[in-house]
Amino acid sequence: MIKRFLEQSWLVMVSALAFGLLVAGVNATLAPRIEANAREKKTAAIKELLPEALQLETKTTDGVEYTIGTANGQVVGYAITAEGGGFADVIRLVVAVGPKVEEIRGIAVLASNETPGFGDTIVTDWFRDQYIGAPAGSLEVIKTGDASVKDAQIVAITGATISSDAVTRIVNEAVATLRRVVQ
Repeated sequence: MIKRFLEQSWLVMVSALAFGLLVAGVNATLAPRIEANAREKKTAAIKELLPEALQLETKTTDGVEYTIGTANGQVVGYAITAEGGGFADVIRLVVAVGPKVEEIRGIAVLASNETPGFGDTIVTDWFRDQYIGAPAGSLEVIKTGDASVKDAQIVAITGATISSDAVTRIVNEAVATLRRVVQ
């Protein structure tokens, strides 16, 4: 019985081994490039969120990595990468705050696989701009309201409240983490 199984399935087993080795080789070859691209995307997002920062310094405190933006020896803001579960997948953000960690300077979406036409709206300026100037750490999502008002209320994306809630939760948690490590 085993002999018959091997006679009939040897090609499948050899093919699986060959393709597995091929995938592992491609992954090993491309991993450094993928990591470099992710670092470049993160750095570009931080520069966009803290445009007045002439220097960016990455630090790690209590196991938390964050970036300090400075200009002329003065801290102009902090940025941290944070992630959490969205509706469809993990949402990964860069969250930037002012030098006293009291107001949000902005958010950038590094990775998201939310529902096309609904949850993927988290990458639009309309949604992200609500965070600019909002008080850090006390944000809440509301279903209706004026998205142009800079306050602690974030107007949810119609049909994508889970994605809106997820982004706001991630931002609040990132701010709490930054407060803990920089103050």
